[in-house]
Amino acid sequence: MKHAKQIQLIKEALNDGKRVFMTPSKAYEVIKDRVGQYLIKCHINNHFVGLHGMVNTDCEHEINYLCQRDGNPYPVTIESKEDSLVFVETIKLEKLARYS
Repeated sequence: MKHAKQIQLIKEALNDGKRVFMTPSKAYEVIKDRVGQYLIKCHINNHFVGLHGMVNTDCEHEINYLCQRDGNPYPVTIESKEDSLVFVETIKLEKLARYS
């Protein structure tokens, strides 16, 4: 259950109408599709991957994160807008042991 709390925060943010990004460049955005799946969309090539591993597997509570050059995951950013202001919150992800 490495990222269970972070997964829940991301899903709640999307359900509240906020935007969620997996990299600072905003090239990778988490979306909720029309059938209710939470996906990471690459805006560069329009490819998608699930936000986390499949349900009922060992990876169910692990986010499919992107690594920085040093091998650590990028923090997730959540953006919300209110009038002309943009609020940004970051969620740090813990590196998974299998990627060490």
